[in-house]
Amino acid sequence: MTYQIKDNEVAFVLKPLEYDEDGNWTGDLSTAIALHPDNTLNKLDLAQMINLVTLLGAFLEVSQYDDYVYDTVEAERNRLIDLDMAEDSDIYEEVEGTGGKVVRLTAFTKTQGNA
Repeated sequence: MTYQIKDNEVAFVLKPLEYDEDGNWTGDLSTAIALHPDNTLNKLDLAQMINLVTLLGAFLEVSQYDDYVYDTVEAERNRLIDLDMAEDSDIYEEVEGTGGKVVRLTAFTKTQGNA
């Protein structure tokens, strides 16, 4: 799947850097910023967009050594995904006797050991 950057869009690009002997990605990556060549944003607005994109890159760096930052952002991402999913479909059932406190594991849930 490809995406063509449109006017006034600023993209955050992730590129896998290294692969092991089996061709599996090692987790090392580089980041980049991509802009549409016909960008018409004024300098202040473009600077703010680039500021936001570089904050994404800084988050990736900080999340490597600060579990609180990672866990906080992960929880918010999961909440947002749940909100989006709740709007589209009713895939979760109410579980009687849990008081609404049901732990849901997703493909994005950070766990320890084998879960």
